[in-house]
Amino acid sequence: MKLIKDKEFLRNIAHQIDLLNTLGGGVSETYVDIKKYKKGAVINVWAAGVSPESFKVVLHNNQLTLFSVLHNEENPQMAAPMFNRTFILPPQVDLGRIEAVHEDGQLQVRLPYYEGINQPREIQIKQQ
Repeated sequence: MKLIKDKEFLRNIAHQIDLLNTLGGGVSETYVDIKKYKKGAVINVWAAGVSPESFKVVLHNNQLTLFSVLHNEENPQMAAPMFNRTFILPPQVDLGRIEAVHEDGQLQVRLPYYEGINQPREIQIKQQ
């Protein structure tokens, strides 16, 4: 048995097989975990074989959409969705401070809460 020694050829054919599998109904195995903390929440996404450049995070009003697209290197017009998840964010999330980080093969979206949202506040009574 003779092994193919051209690594670039192997990389291209593996990418094509992955793309055809996705187009043929296959999906990328993804795992989503949401952890809630006192100061915010974190969404962790693990998607096998998905590069950091393929992830997209879109915020529209209070909807956060996470998705990934597999692009064909030879034909940039040809792309296939790998996964898509939409989350409705609660009102205590500070939409202006959301951040996304990709590290160690996972996407982490940090959802900080507004400062002091859970602290009681005394309301002054006005006299008229």
